[in-house]
Amino acid sequence: MLKYSRDIIEKVLASVDIVDVIGARLTLKPAGPNRFKALSPFTNERDPSFMVSRDRQMFHCFSSGKGGDAIRFLMEYEGLSFGEALRLLAAQAGIRLAPATASEDREEFLRNSLLELNDWVNKRFRQHLADRARGEKARACLAQRDIPDELVRRFGLGYAPPDGNDLIQAARQKQFPREVLEISGLFRRNDSGWYDFFRDRLTFPIRDLQGRVVAFGGRDLSGDSPAKYINSPETPVYRKSRVLYGLYEAREALRKAGRAVLVEGYVDLIRCHAAGVEYVVATCGTALTEHQATLIRRYVPEIIVVYDGDEAGLKAAVRGAGVLTSAGLRVRALALPDGLDPDDFVRRDGAAAFRDLLDTAPDFVTFYAGIRRDRLTTPEAKSAAAREMFEMLAGVDSTILVEEYLARIADALEISVWVCKREYERFIASRKQQGSARRETDGVRTTSRTSSRDDLMLLADLLAYPDLRREAAMALTDMNVDRSAFASALEWVLEQPESPEDGDAAAQNAAAALRLNPDVMEMVSAAMLQDPHARPMADAFVRERVRALRVKHLESESRRLTETLRTAERNRDERQVVELLETIADIRRQMDELVRAPRGGTTSAVQ
Repeated sequence: MLKYSRDIIEKVLASVDIVDVIGARLTLKPAGPNRFKALSPFTNERDPSFMVSRDRQMFHCFSSGKGGDAIRFLMEYEGLSFGEALRLLAAQAGIRLAPATASEDREEFLRNSLLELNDWVNKRFRQHLADRARGEKARACLAQRDIPDELVRRFGLGYAPPDGNDLIQAARQKQFPREVLEISGLFRRNDSGWYDFFRDRLTFPIRDLQGRVVAFGGRDLSGDSPAKYINSPETPVYRKSRVLYGLYEAREALRKAGRAVLVEGYVDLIRCHAAGVEYVVATCGTALTEHQATLIRRYVPEIIVVYDGDEAGLKAAVRGAGVLTSAGLRVRALALPDGLDPDDFVRRDGAAAFRDLLDTAPDFVTFYAGIRRDRLTTPEAKSAAAREMFEMLAGVDSTILVEEYLARIADALEISVWVCKREYERFIASRKQQGSARRETDGVRTTSRTSSRDDLMLLADLLAYPDLRREAAMALTDMNVDRSAFASALEWVLEQPESPEDGDAAAQNAAAALRLNPDVMEMVSAAMLQDPHARPMADAFVRERVRALRVKHLESESRRLTETLRTAERNRDERQVVELLETIADIRRQMDELVRAPRGGTTSAVQ
């Protein structure tokens, strides 16, 4: 992370309003004094659990567990690094930040250098396309496919010449760092040295949501390559699972149309634009991911999947439909006639015919049932088809929709609705069992990201009443609760000054550490958005929770020392045995006192 001072981070955060930052990206509704709510942008939910506090300048999404300040929101929502989010807010607030250097932050330096390199490469590819002689082949390809010049410019299409060292030599002359060139994905290495990855190809820049070029796609123009299309590999600025081609260009069109069209390739997407359908995104040949589906759901409630008309394409469409429905999207589907892709169909039948097909596309269940109807001749085929459809329905949270879809599936499979429903319930039960097994396997991570209501309320009360923090800190001195996010959050809360003017180095260090730990940040944000107890109830509640924490600590110490005692006994270390027995006895006396102590009063009673 960039070594920005705490002062400059706080200055930036103090200069922006988190409500404005989030409100520019989500629809916020009032939820009380200085509080707002919205549907979570990270999960599929019907009731809003995403909360924003203006006075606290924090957000928390109770359905996903994500939370924090404005910087953390931009990191989670936009997929930015800490430095990128900070600089975005600083620019919004008119605050000048010193640029990152390699000595300050190697990761941030590499990311910035990669983005600079990609931008330069894109300009160079575009220059090659415009060159009268060098770009002739590429321009002829575009003209043959009736791609308008306006769309060529809008999407930044370019041309990578066939000679294998044009780009690498030019990049070296520009003195891009060697490490940046090696990790950019733009070059390959053999026994003779480095050479260009994109050669004799029409190039398509891939942009992130900020419009920055993060990668490239390339269509072969030589006719000799076994791969018609190639894509950049993943880099520090390009994760295939988090990017959709054309989303940056389609954002406004998506909002206006209220729906999206999903296609597979670059040219198909550009053809849709030429046909007047600008609300379109593409996966660029990769399987659709949950993150990509969530990105789409931010803009529209409905999507039309245009799939390739072969068996592999249908299976991919089924998998994609499951991911899309789980993200809360209504899914419709369309298979173009004669196995054509959107590019070929529009050029053959025209833009109006394509738009008509989109307008009449059926819901995915109806579509699938129609496709499979003629193949469902055996019980085995029906069972396999049912499982595929059940997988897609598993993400639908509306009982009414599920019942309607199951009726359509039953009709297509020529079975009773009752049998279809029973099989679906068995399928869902099996999925839940598998999910439970996975959660048990991943128990450590799950525990670290979750918290009890009592944990959150303890933090909320301690934040609300500074004098209780002082007393609790005295009671918990030298006590190691555990290594969970809660323990770290509790430590941070207890180290906060009683007033902003009384801060010390420990509190400053804790605040800095907080921003470096997403789990802790999320727990603190959740606590900040809790309504604390009234003062008398807070006194008693904090006392009881501190008592419980001390008992937990003593129990842990007792178990640890008992294990040490067993080792000392095996080693016949009589002196250590006697000392351990006395210590364990003292711990047990403390536990008995805590258990028998009267309830109520202040936290000092538990010391």
